[in-house]
Amino acid sequence: MRWLSGTVAGYAKTMQIERTATRLDGVRIVTETGPPCAATERAEARVRQLVEDEGMRFRDTIVTEHTTLQMSPYDDLDAGLVSEPRDDLEAVVFVTEMPRVRGRQVVVAEVDHQRSAAVISVPSLGPLPGRALATCIAAIIARLRGRSNRGTGPTVGRWVSDDGDGSTEYLVCGGAVSRARVVLGMVGGNRPWRLIPTLTGLTAAAAAAASFGIFFSSIWSMANSLSAWRLSAISLLSVALTTAWLIVNNKLWERRGDMSKWRARLFNTVTVCTVLFSSVVLYVGLFVATLVAALFVIDSSFMADQLGFPVNVGNYVLLAWLATSMGMFAGGLGSSADSYDDVLRATYGHRERKRRRRAGK
Repeated sequence: MRWLSGTVAGYAKTMQIERTATRLDGVRIVTETGPPCAATERAEARVRQLVEDEGMRFRDTIVTEHTTLQMSPYDDLDAGLVSEPRDDLEAVVFVTEMPRVRGRQVVVAEVDHQRSAAVISVPSLGPLPGRALATCIAAIIARLRGRSNRGTGPTVGRWVSDDGDGSTEYLVCGGAVSRARVVLGMVGGNRPWRLIPTLTGLTAAAAAAASFGIFFSSIWSMANSLSAWRLSAISLLSVALTTAWLIVNNKLWERRGDMSKWRARLFNTVTVCTVLFSSVVLYVGLFVATLVAALFVIDSSFMADQLGFPVNVGNYVLLAWLATSMGMFAGGLGSSADSYDDVLRATYGHRERKRRRRAGK
């Protein structure tokens, strides 16, 4: 795998001659940094095998930081994929983390037959794109070599073309399932587990507040008198408020500005899901820690004397449940992330703006 630095010029733009699909004998992958690069690394061995099974050579993988693809795939392949010229027997597959749409349809891949180039949108492949990426590349190679009966790769979609000669084709998918797959793929691309270590201040405050539930018998009584649906409602409210506060306080909400309404809604949906995932993981971790602490600190006979009835593990669970919710309320509201930059890197809008600044656009 090679890294490409400097301004990305135009491989696809310089290769203006039309090529015969069956003459292709090599495949090169160009990938963005971050999730596309990670997915490509996981799929590289499988891709290499698939390429060799086609009787072609797998050239190499190039990683670039300078891309300016659009969500709507119009003339993106003219923007350039690699900086150095190649021979005309090589297909280039560009892997991007940018979600791409065509009207109300999700674009999984774009294929330019004249330039033997293609673009794959990783989020359209779901949260675990490794195997699906390899299958998609195999479908693209088959398409470029004129074997359109090889199917549509890992997704249930169809190939469409805007021009009469079919020189540019799009693999598109419609429906709620495809859009949900894109959202899950984008959330996976945000890598929300990397957000959790930046919330140590929130975690410490929440743990301190939850500890009060262990040492105050009034909390024991309240926890064991509340019904399950009330405890559930308190839990949901604590997680929702923590999520909302982290988004607002860290200015993660995307304003429309010059972006489309659909695009802003998509980015904000992914941001909410990403932060919500982190909040839920924090809640579960705090609950487990509180339950273990309660079992270790509070003797069952002492709790039974305070409550006035025999107790079992279920009573400790109820106590930890309420104490955790209290901790999330106290720790989440008013807390901020330790590193603002780390939080921003977990959002698509920020990463896209950063790429465009690097590319000078």
